[in-house]
Amino acid sequence: MVPLSWARTLRGGRVIDVCSACRARGEGPGTPAREAGCSCEGGELFDVLGHDGFGHRLANTLLRAGVDSVERLSSLSARQLRDLEGIGAASARRALSCLRSEPGG
Repeated sequence: MVPLSWARTLRGGRVIDVCSACRARGEGPGTPAREAGCSCEGGELFDVLGHDGFGHRLANTLLRAGVDSVERLSSLSARQLRDLEGIGAASARRALSCLRSEPGG
């Protein structure tokens, strides 16, 4: 699991919290700031669910529940997601919405 270490950054005209690893990688010397698609050591669930506080908490909760890949996540319905400990309606909506916005999702 990824330690909660946050940084503030500007994305899409909004100030948001992102994991500090993504912010540092996106702001390295000679590296243009990225709007999305940053990658931290959290893995594919973090990349899909987002590198903000909500996305990281959701990915960590899913990992604790045994959902350790995007493939496994995509096999679950909204009801199955809500049945997992720590996943409520808002988290299930976020997960399914993120899956739909993924290429090939």
